Order: sequence, then C-alpha cells, then structure tokens
Amino acid sequence: MSPQVSPPPPLLERFDSVIRALGERVYACREESCALAALRDTLLPSLISGELRVKDTGRVVEII
Repeated sequence: MSPQVSPPPPLLERFDSVIRALGERVYACREESCALAALRDTLLPSLISGELRVKDTGRVVEII
C-alpha cells in the first residue's frame, strides 16, 4: 500500500469554503435559469401571435 498524503486542515477548510460557494452559485444560477425559462415560455407565444407587444411585457412581468 502506498502512503497517503493529507493536506493540512486549514487548506481543507479553505477548499471546502471555495467549493461550497461555487456549489451555491451553481444552484442559484440553475434556479434563475428555470425562472427565466418559465417567463420565456409564458411570454413567447403571446409575442409571436401578436397578442402581446414588447412594450407591454413590463406589465405582464410585474403580474407574474
């Protein structure tokens, strides 16, 4: 069996802190992406059909 190298605890704590922050950012971006996709799916059909105009979308977004 080969020897195992372990980093010092402060380095492990720093690594954990950085990785945790990145994971939280990924989660937040995923949530934002889902919200934007839902907004797109709600507005796009109305925009394409002409039922809604771009200048009117602000009011719709406030409602949603």
